[in-house]
Amino acid sequence: MMSERDELPYWLALRRAGLGSTSFALLIAKFGSIGEAWQAPAGELRAAGVEEQYVRSMARVRASFDADQELEALERAGARALTWRDEGYPERLRQIAQSPPVLVVRGAAGPEFPQAVAVVGTRGVTPYGRQATESFCGALAELGVAIVSGLARGVDAIAHRVAVERGAPTVAVLAGGIDRVYPREHAGLAERICEVGCLVSEYPLGTPARRDFFPRRNRILSGLARAVLVVEAGEGSGALHTANWAFEQGRDVFAVPGSVFSPQSAGTNQLIRENTAKLVARPEQLCEELNLLGSGAQFPLLRDAAPPKPAGAGRSDDPILALLARGPLHIDELTRALGQSAAEVSGALSLLEIDGLIRQTGPMTYAIA
Repeated sequence: MMSERDELPYWLALRRAGLGSTSFALLIAKFGSIGEAWQAPAGELRAAGVEEQYVRSMARVRASFDADQELEALERAGARALTWRDEGYPERLRQIAQSPPVLVVRGAAGPEFPQAVAVVGTRGVTPYGRQATESFCGALAELGVAIVSGLARGVDAIAHRVAVERGAPTVAVLAGGIDRVYPREHAGLAERICEVGCLVSEYPLGTPARRDFFPRRNRILSGLARAVLVVEAGEGSGALHTANWAFEQGRDVFAVPGSVFSPQSAGTNQLIRENTAKLVARPEQLCEELNLLGSGAQFPLLRDAAPPKPAGAGRSDDPILALLARGPLHIDELTRALGQSAAEVSGALSLLEIDGLIRQTGPMTYAIA
């Protein structure tokens, strides 16, 4: 009988044939090992419960599959593969429904970390979402928490960059092979991620990212983490899909509130309204919820970890602070006084509130904190 490592190419071969967690489980239950299943005739595969489309797909892959070439390709890519039966397979991921039978990993560390938080959000991030992502991820990174995300444009990329810049571990879960980074402009970021963490995929090398792979990828994002933070997400955003996976997996879900006028915050505000996610307005709140702080004495550390504030923030020449210095004002009064749109003023108010410079004293009414 083959050893577990001798069987590795056949785990990869079955993934190339498109088999998922259900089919793998059926094969292991019937044959005891993937090596035996790989060699089984079509009739026995059908008797094991494998669907006909996968029986035919296995036959096609068998015709051209070369085990040595598969292992050599992994080596050339600087990658390693972990299966359900490997000790190094992430325990958190092993426990979820539809856990991937095989993970292809490339990088210096990971993919499992004792403290890991998935940070997700919109690709069309606003300045508010950018600052919120930098602030929360900066605090997590300062505490050595691994940041898990999907390497997408927007919130994902910002989260990874903050971790890399702070020297904190980060894991990028891809919706294609680890050698087919998507989007392509993040190839450089992917290399930096590999220096402090890793790239992870359930797909074989050479697999291009596909639209239908992204929703399934999201279950791995939440599965690797102990909690999920949604920064900005519009209605129907993939970040909300990740939050749903997290909820089903028993993970804590947190959301950063946003402007009621901002489409990018419609989804996060909905999560909060429906009690699917806990509201966190400051990094300290998230860290307290996750029991990451030994004492209140660490709060200054988190403030120092936050990125520099934009010009004018926190100074007397900030127009909103100058107006509120005269007394509490409703957002409509601020909008008229500033000559700006409600969305612009609401976004600025949210940033000042996160920075602890202002507070709400009534519905949409603000005052100096």
